[in-house]
Parts: sequence; structure tokens; C-alpha cells
Amino acid sequence: MTSDKRSTVANPYYYGGPLTEPADFFGRGEQLQTVFERLGKGGSSSLIGERRAGKTSLLYHLMTEIARRTHAVDGGSLAFAYINPELGIREPAAFYQRLLEAIGEQVPSLALSPSADPTTRSVEAVLKRLSPQRLVVLLDEFQDITSIGSFPAEFFRFLRGLAGTYGVCFVTATMEELSECCPEEVVSSPFPGIFASLYLGSWTETEFEHFLAETSTRSGAPIKAFQTEIERLAGRFPFFVQVACHCYFDLWRQHGKVTPQDEAGIQRRFADEARSHFDRTWRSHLTAQEKALLVSLAHGRECPESPTLHLLELKGYVVGKRPFSSALTDFILRREESGEELLSELPTAPKGPVTRGIWVDKAAGDVWVDGKRIPPLTKLEYKLLLYLYDNSNCICDKYGLVEAVWSSDYIDKVDDPRIAKLVSRLREDIEPDPKDCRYVVTVHGRGYKLVT
Repeated sequence: MTSDKRSTVANPYYYGGPLTEPADFFGRGEQLQTVFERLGKGGSSSLIGERRAGKTSLLYHLMTEIARRTHAVDGGSLAFAYINPELGIREPAAFYQRLLEAIGEQVPSLALSPSADPTTRSVEAVLKRLSPQRLVVLLDEFQDITSIGSFPAEFFRFLRGLAGTYGVCFVTATMEELSECCPEEVVSSPFPGIFASLYLGSWTETEFEHFLAETSTRSGAPIKAFQTEIERLAGRFPFFVQVACHCYFDLWRQHGKVTPQDEAGIQRRFADEARSHFDRTWRSHLTAQEKALLVSLAHGRECPESPTLHLLELKGYVVGKRPFSSALTDFILRREESGEELLSELPTAPKGPVTRGIWVDKAAGDVWVDGKRIPPLTKLEYKLLLYLYDNSNCICDKYGLVEAVWSSDYIDKVDDPRIAKLVSRLREDIEPDPKDCRYVVTVHGRGYKLVT
């Protein structure tokens, strides 16, 4: 292909957001097959994946005709309704409104009229009209609903009732298991029990090879020839594979080839693109145990099988007993070189006085109160305690708490009652007398403080 022709070829590798075109969607065959098999039997599924794992793209793909044909599903038997809580859904009425709108968009023959005050009865009436089609509700970023505190337990009981009475199925997308991102009153309800969990980590080797071969054929660029280099740089994590391929394609489009001398430049560009994603993941989405294990793997140490290793493999961060990307390995080692204290071992017993007060073994994730190790906290409770612990004897305001526990994405979504409820649950676990708090104190009008 001549230089002029190459310059007119659009870069087919995209990593700026969800994929909406069926032809651009690759892989996830096992997860799709499982979801459709469960839908065929009236079952719901919980998709779990890291940021940029492709959860939204998979939800979009579920609605396509090609996905239904591929997995032998009668397209006329199911009606899909996609809901993204990020679009301002803050209480049940707004949810019901968006649900009815989504059903109307997918099934125009229902001729649904806008409702000024949608209720549970409104939803049930539409489901009766929809029969014999069954509704599949695709709930993207479902933790936005479970975490903001404006959805009472009755709301989730109603959703569970829709599954039992009308055969409604749900497919949720979250970063964590539902038991981790749902409040206690939801976890203890029947609602999570209708789901089967499916992790979206790395592509399989076959899916990875098919992606490179197919996109190379479509674009005319010999990207498949760099399979070994791309896998070393990006593993088989779909988002990062797209980034790496984008870098290779751009260089090929400019020069018609990629020389060994070009590899260093590609690696630098990839690292620049990936750094902010690695940094956010490291700061907000990895536990102390996960970080410690990744540090060990980055140094090439052998790590025995463990639940933490298995979870990192499910998430896609570890492939073949090593960090999935050479760039992630470099990222970890550079943080260590910069002076950041990175734990590479996991102590299981305290190394300081804990006879009175709160002591947190960050590496093991254990919490000790007055010399006794307490039962494990929930993930949100532990994040809250860890933030207070790291700022002991200092007042922690709402914004700092929300960013530490839920992330900065939730600054405007988590209200004061939700924070107060989480604090109350933490006190029940760590205070000798929750009615007379000794350690977690409220500073009225300003925030909370952990007294050590």
C-alpha cells in the first residue's frame, strides 16, 4: 500500500468509550453464552469488571440481533431496556420513568405515553401489555444506584418481585461483586440471590488472536505480525490491547513499517496513555493484599496459589503468574524507586502495641480493637476506617470521605445520610459501646474523626 493510500486509512483501533457497532465488538464469547443461556431460563447475571473492562460495550452488544443469532436466542421473545444511572437517576420515580422510556424505545408498538408520576403500578401495567415478551433490564454502573442511599430496601424487593411475577431478568454491570457494592440491607434481601457472577478480565488467547487477525485484514495493516510485542506490552486486556494496536497502526500509517528502533517509542507512548489508568487503579481499586502480590510479581518472585492471586487473574491484572503488562510492571517498580512504600510481603500479625485503641494491619487487611482482632469489615467499612486511620485525630470532611470510599466520581451522588449510615455500621463493628463512641467521633458541621 502506498504512502498516500495509507494516510487516508482511518485508525480502526478505538479506546475512547463503549463500542456501539456490532462489527467492532470482539471476544467475550463465554460470558455472552452464559448470559443468554440464563436469560433463556429466566435467570439474571452480574457482570463484574474493572474500569475499561468493556462492561458497557457488552451490555450494548447483548441488544444486537447478531448477538442473539450467534447464541441461538429467539429475538422476538426478549425486550431489552438499557438504563445508565449516571444520567441523573437519583430516586425510584426517576428509575421507573427511565425504565418505561427504554421499554417504549425498544417496543414502539406499545405506544407508551409519558407519565408525570411513574409508580410501581405503572411498571406492572406495561409488563402485562408486553407479555408474552419478557423484559431484560440492563443496569449499567449499578453501584450508582446501590450506593447513593436514595433507593430504599423496598425498591430492591420490588425488582425481585418483578423477576418472580413477570419473569423480568436483570443484567447488572459493576466493578465489584454485588455483595461488596450493595448496602447491608440489600445484601441481606432476596434480590442478590437471583444473580450469577461473571467476571470480565482478559480475552482468551483465541479471542486475542482473532482480534488481531481480523482487524489486520480489515485495515490492511500488518498488526498481527506484532502479536508477541503487543501481548507483552498490553497483555490480553481488551482496552490496553486497543491502545497498543492504535500506537502500532499510527506508526505503520506514517512510515509503512515498524522497525526495532521504533519499539522504544511505541512503548513510551503506550506508557503515557496507560499511566493515568494504572494510577487510578492503584490508588482507588486495589486492596493492600492485591498491591503486595503485584509488587512481588513485578520483582519476578514466585507466588503460591491464593484467593488474591485468583481474583487478580479474574480481573485481568495477572496473566501467567505475572502482571499482565510490561508497562504495569515498570509502573510498579518506578513507584517503588520514587520512594513510595510498597509492601511486598503480607504480615499476618501486629508489629506494634495494640492493647488499647485501633490498629490496622494494612497488608493483611486485619483490624484490631483493644488488642483483639475483629471479624472482617465490609469493603466500604474498611475503606472508611482506613481513611480515618490514615488521618487519625484529624477532622475528615464529607468530600474527603466520599473520594476515599466511593471515588471522586461520587462526590455529587453520595449524600450526608448515606455517609452517616456507613459510619453507624462501622461503629457497630469497632466501638466497644456504639452508644458511647470512644473512637469514631462526630464533629458536628465539619465531619468525623478517629481518635487514637
